[in-house]
Order: sequence, then structure tokens, then C-alpha cells
Amino acid sequence: MSKRYHAVVVSTTHWDRAWYAPFQEFRARLVSMIDWLIDTLDSNPVFTSFTLDGQTVVLEDYLEVRPEREPDLRRLVKAGRLLIGPWYVLPDEFLVSPEAIIRNFLLGHSIARKLGGVNQEGYNPDSFGHVAQLPQILAGFGLHSALFWRGVGDEGEELGNEFWWEAPDGTRVLACFLRHGYHNIANLGYPMLWGETRPFVPSADLALAQIRSAVDKLTPYARTSALLLVNGIDHADPQPEVPLFLQQANAKLDDVEVMHGTLSDYVRRVRAEAKELPVYRGEFNRGRYSVILQGVYSARMGIKQRNEQVQTLLERYAEPIAALATTLGAEYPSGLLATAWRHLLKNHPHDDICGCSVDQVHREDWYRFDQAAQIGQLVTREQWRVLTERLDHQGRQGTPLVVFHPLAWGRSGVIVGEVEFAPKDPRAESFMLRDEAGQPVPHQVLGVEERFSLEPLKPLPRRVARVAFPAQIPPCGYTTLYLTAGKPAQAQTDLKVLPNGAENQYLRLEIAANGTLRLTHKGTGRTFSGLLAFEDTEDAGDEYDYSPAVHTQTLTSQGNRARVRQVEAGPLRITYEVSLELPLPASLSADRKQRSAEQVPCSCSSLVTVTAGSPLVEVTTRFQNRVKDHRLRVRFPTSITGDRVYADGHFAVLERPITVPEVSGWAQPPVPTQHQRYFVDVNDGQAGLAVLNRGLPEYEIVPTAQGNEIALTLLRAVGYLSRGDLLTRPGNAGPWTMPAPEAQCLGEHIFHFAILLHQGEWSQVVRLAQEFAALPLLVRGDSRSGLLPEEFQSASLSRGGEAQLQEPLPASLPATHSFLALQPETLVLSALKRSEDGPDLIVRCYNCSPAPVTGRLRSAWPLRAATLVNLAEEPIQSLPVEDKHQVTLTARQWGIVTVRLEVETA
Repeated sequence: MSKRYHAVVVSTTHWDRAWYAPFQEFRARLVSMIDWLIDTLDSNPVFTSFTLDGQTVVLEDYLEVRPEREPDLRRLVKAGRLLIGPWYVLPDEFLVSPEAIIRNFLLGHSIARKLGGVNQEGYNPDSFGHVAQLPQILAGFGLHSALFWRGVGDEGEELGNEFWWEAPDGTRVLACFLRHGYHNIANLGYPMLWGETRPFVPSADLALAQIRSAVDKLTPYARTSALLLVNGIDHADPQPEVPLFLQQANAKLDDVEVMHGTLSDYVRRVRAEAKELPVYRGEFNRGRYSVILQGVYSARMGIKQRNEQVQTLLERYAEPIAALATTLGAEYPSGLLATAWRHLLKNHPHDDICGCSVDQVHREDWYRFDQAAQIGQLVTREQWRVLTERLDHQGRQGTPLVVFHPLAWGRSGVIVGEVEFAPKDPRAESFMLRDEAGQPVPHQVLGVEERFSLEPLKPLPRRVARVAFPAQIPPCGYTTLYLTAGKPAQAQTDLKVLPNGAENQYLRLEIAANGTLRLTHKGTGRTFSGLLAFEDTEDAGDEYDYSPAVHTQTLTSQGNRARVRQVEAGPLRITYEVSLELPLPASLSADRKQRSAEQVPCSCSSLVTVTAGSPLVEVTTRFQNRVKDHRLRVRFPTSITGDRVYADGHFAVLERPITVPEVSGWAQPPVPTQHQRYFVDVNDGQAGLAVLNRGLPEYEIVPTAQGNEIALTLLRAVGYLSRGDLLTRPGNAGPWTMPAPEAQCLGEHIFHFAILLHQGEWSQVVRLAQEFAALPLLVRGDSRSGLLPEEFQSASLSRGGEAQLQEPLPASLPATHSFLALQPETLVLSALKRSEDGPDLIVRCYNCSPAPVTGRLRSAWPLRAATLVNLAEEPIQSLPVEDKHQVTLTARQWGIVTVRLEVETA
């Protein structure tokens, strides 16, 4: 008799590398698990296959300890019995950059291919929600399915188990919703869903009941005869008895046939039978069926900030500059960059980047961030020297200062950079700048400090001046200024000092007695008051989620009196230090129902800067956290009404509703806090207010009678990995009530953000937010291997005599130069790197617009060929090259475009 349903049983495990125990504890378990797995597959041919959780880093972890078993792994992967990849690590998608997701797939595919083959299904079972552009990214790697658990709201009732998930550009993948988790028949035959099973014996009768229960839960939502039963859970062992249990189940179940198989077996059956499936468009960030845990956007905020710093270093400086240097004959530091990315990507699993593990795990995260940063900094430094040593300075006097701009549109305005001087160089006290035409360039010295250069063989003292000056830098290129002794040129700018305020052509700033800001936008005439008000509320939650206490108490800085002091007086920048002392409750009370009566003063000082010719008000806030169990935010009243907010996301700007829906019966009710990348914007189509940030991913829009307010989270301090007594989530999110005292984040914190008042809607915010995140890089252009000219003879221990300096390299680059440009500016550069398989360049951009666009890529190098490629860097089609330097690009709305350039190099 033909059975109505066909259930594919996938044996797997979900492997958190570190979480409630540190990495080495879990690795020891991993080694014994994979040893057992190999033996099971070899000794039990009816145990057909095992899916190793969608990630390949666990194989690296295993082979470090068991290198002799690599041939066994290769044999099983090639035979299709061990399924590995396609990820390197299973990341939290929201908290890492879109480029980091792509690099994650590139590395995961590379490792899997070397071991015999890549799992072709987009499996990410436990990420805390999924970004809207994941279908486009998956399809870019030839992955046409997405299998996931968390993030689905009420739409899950209509969508069923299988549906089309459509990215903002229109790309669709087959979505397979793991409605009851990636563990719906975990520990088959055991009474425990999760836990240690090794001492126990499974029951066939219990296994049959568990299969029956899982099938009955899935069938009401099945759109085909295919069902997916996942035999695995966190750190679970393979179960050699599964084939026997399935044989026994097939003999007793009348309506369903169960077979041991793979994710691809299930997906193929769905595709074969599905006629019409519903379509879902957008991100998955809701919690009807499973907790979504969005408080992780602000847990251990320092980790988010450091991650943003290192991602930016690799994506905007180290990789592009190294790629540019190869066109001049330099060797590409592929090994170093791969090592840096490995360190960084190992911090992107959700238990790491989300900040929801025990303290030791996050101490190790900081180490990996530091390793990646050290590599990124030295690659940037060494590869930039390749370029600066080839600049032509003929006919120009002075020390060349080279300013690099990493984005694919030109940048003009006041920039800030650091100039190194030898300790006795008198020019550190007073100097003049000129452009390449010899015209004076005004500047403003913001400070001078003593430092040491710590390069190998060059541990030299330096004086470092922080300088602001106007510059015009071409797209993805550089310009050169020349420094000589003399008095600074006088600046004529639009910047004016006001009593406790400043103004330029775009805005007028006034600082109130309580430290809040009043900003007037000259283009619209609108005034926004009460900006930069700090609020502090108790946090009775854990690393996963914020929670108020039963008796909540919010304190604000609005009733305080600030100390306001001007620290920079123009002519290019005006900066005020706004200092507050916030008396905050020391912690929660012993019963955690309210804040303690004891108060501790916490200093909170903000540097508020207005720059000539800039519409931004930049803020650097320094907060000394001396208290526990609280959340610190900064508020920006907008006086703008409306029900929509616009947030920068992954390869897209997302429009979200402001109102939090009322729900019932959800695993976790919705929360008002949401994720952002570089900015959040509230506008009414005529005017708007955006808050830009560096590494501060959580915001909330707070509706008030006067309009919507933006609340930017700066810090969330808690003492537990997980607790079961939150008001915002039922039960524990992790294993039991587990302390994590370092998540209180005591000590000093520094936050960078900016306020932008603008006309119209959000489109003009994108460029300024990108520029706020990726600042120009200033270096001296006369150093040789890191030695300044003054140090050529004095930097080494001498045995007498004078060392002969090598002849300089041939000057082949002009003083100002653009390597690459994209037009129009809705085409946003995402990556400039060398191809994974050779000397060609990879340029990736995306259309940050809801309308299709045809644009141009302009290359400074003559091009032999240009090829449209997918995200895996596999060819799609050849692109015509016009006048040897230009390629026409076509992008769908929100579309990602990747081009491979074969350049004629030096």
C-alpha cells in the first residue's frame, strides 16, 4: 500500500564550538564524537549518511588533534556519506557584515571541496533570525535552498513547512522551515531531548512514539508528501541504532515511510512535488515558534564594536590596498589575509559574536580580534608602502602626505589624519601644507602625542600630530599634500563659533545647560531639541535578552547640569566637551525586583564636533561604567510622526514598522529593539533625522506625543548567561541560571556616533554613513621600509661608517590618482580584493536603491577582460570592455554585482 508521507531522517549534530563551556572542553567532546562517527559509518553500511552541521571549522578543529584521520574523512565525504559545509562557521547573520557572510561561504566551500565535496543546501539551523538578503547570497553560491528554524512569526501558519523566500532583488530560494527545530527527533529512543546519552540504552518503543509525534506535528503544515525529521541536537553523538529504529517504524506506521537520508534527499522530493508555493519577502526576526533572543544585539557591546573595527580594517583597507599593490608587481599576502579572516570568522558563531557565552569564551574572542587586527594593520602598512614609494613628487617641495579614500565615489571635505615626525623634527610644532599644485592648504592641529613605532628592527620613538585639513580625494584613490616648515595657511570656512554652540552652512548647534543639543537644519528650517539625552534603566535580563524589573526605574540626564567646555576652536572643527556625572543605582536589589538604593556616580563625557562644510554632528561619548544590571541609551527626539523607520541592513536599507504587534501564544513576544548596520533614519518624506554609528547595532523607535524618538543603545550590563525569570521571555534561553560576571562590562567605554539632519527621505544618508564608517587613511609618503628620512642613518646600532641607501623605485604613479570608480553612487562598493584562484581583481558592489540601475565601472588600469561572476567567483558571462578602461554594469533593485577584472599590470 502506498503511503501518504515520506519522511527523510537526517542524522546530524549541532556543534557550538564554545558556549557554556570553553572551546577546548567542547573540542575534546568533538574529537570523540567524530572518532565514533567514522567508526559508525565504516562498520555500519546501512547507516547511510551523517550531516556535520553545515560548517567546516569543526573539521579543522578535529584534524588539529587527529591529523592521521584526514584520509578517512576524505573517503567518507567523497562517498557522499559525510556531508560537510557549505559554511565555515554558522554565523549570526545580523551581527556580522555582509562581506563576512560571503567570506564565510568562500572559506567553507574551499575546505569542503578539498575534503571531497560541498553540501549543497543552505543549512543554518540555529541563527537568531535571518537577514532579508540571505536568498540572494545563497543563490550566489549555487545554493538554492534555505533550511532554518528561528525568526518566523504569524506568517508561518500560512506559509507552511515549505515556501519560496524572496530577497529584495527578487532572487528566490526554496525555504524549508524547521518548525519544531533542528532536533525534532533528537536522541531518538531516549527520554531526554538534550543531555548526556552515553551511559544509557535507547528504547525502540520510545523511538517509534517520538517519530509518530514528530510526524503528526509536521503534517498539518506539509505542502508535499515530504517531511524532514532531524536526528540531532547540540553536541549530540551519532546514533548507530537509527537504521534499525526506522526499519521497525516502517513496519508499524501505515501513513508514513521513513528513510535515512540527507537534506538534499528531502529538498529534491519537495521540489519534485511542489506545484505552487507561497512567497515570503523580507527578513525573519520574529519569535512565534522559537525564542529569537534579540537582546544579543547589545550584550557585551565591546565585542560588537571591535568586530566592526576589524571587519572594516580588512574589507576597506588591508584587502583593497593589497589588491592595488599587486597591480604594481607586489606579491599578494594571501596567506596573511586568509589567517586574519580565519581568526575573525571564528568569532562569528552566534555564541561568540552575540556575547552570550561564559566569560572565558569571550576572552578568547578578544584574542582572535587582536590577531586579525595585527595582521590587517601590518598588511595595510606594508602594502601601502608599495604604492607610496612609487609616487612621482618631482618639482614639489616638502614631505609628502598621502591620503587614501577606500570608497568608489570621490570624497571632499575636512578629514582628520595622523602625521608622524621624528622626535627632534621642529616641524611638529608648526608647519605648512600645500597641495600638488603648490597652493596653501589650511589645517588645524588637534593634538600632539609621543608614541613608539613597534615594527621589527624599528622600535623608534615618534611624535604624532593629529591634524584636520580639507582635501579632495578621487574615488578609491588618493591625493598628496606636501608638508614644509612654516606657518599654517589661514582658513576661510563656513564655520562659526557661537556661545556654547557652532554653525556652518548646513546646521546650527546650541548646547543646553543639561548637555542636550538643539539642532536647526538650515535647508528645511526645522529645529530638533533634546538630542543627546542619556537614559539609564535597570536590566533584570541576561546575555540573550533585556528585561525590566518588576518595579522599573529609568533615570535620565535631562535634569542634570552639564559642564560644557570648548576644546577645539576652529577654523576647521569646533568641538565641545559636554561632561555629566550620572548617579546610578549600584545594581539590582537582592530579590532582583527593583534597583538598589545605593547610588554610584558614573562619569559620562561627550565630545560634540561640528566640522566646516559637513552636515554631520559627530559625537564621541566616554562612559565610566561603575554599576551593574543596567542599560544605557542615548535619545534623539525627532518630532517626526509616522509609522515607519528605515534601517541600514545587509546589502539593503530596510523599511520596518515602528509599532510592535500585539500577539499571543508566541514562544517569545516581539520587542521594540531592532538591528541596524550603519544608520537608522526617521523621516516624513520632507525632512528626517538619522543617527549614524560605528559598531552600535541596536536601536529602538519610541513613539511619543511629540513624535518618534530614536534610542541608541550604548551599553547593556548583566551578570548571567541565562536566567529563567525575565519579563520579556519565558524560561531560560541557555542552560539553566549561569553566571557571567564579566558581562557587566565594568570599566571605561567609548562610543562613536553622529547626528544627521537632512531633507527628503533616507537615500542621501547612505553615502554619509558609509563615509563615517570608512575614514580616509593618511600616511607619510617618504618613508623607506618604515624609516623616516631623518632615521635612515640613526635608527640602527652602528659599527661606524654610513650605510648606502638603495636607489628609489621608478616613480610610476601621479600625486593624485583614482584606481577605480563606480557611477552612479547608488552602486556602493562592497569589496575590492584579489580573486580566490589567481591574480585577477574582484570588484563587488550592490545597488542601494529600490529601482534597477545601469551604471559604469571605471578602471585606472587597462583591462584585458571583464567577467560577471557569482559570489563564488564562478563566471556567469563576459562583459564588454569599453576604451580598455570601462565596463557597463546592470543591477536589479538591491542587486549584488560581482565582476572579475583581468588587468594589465606593471
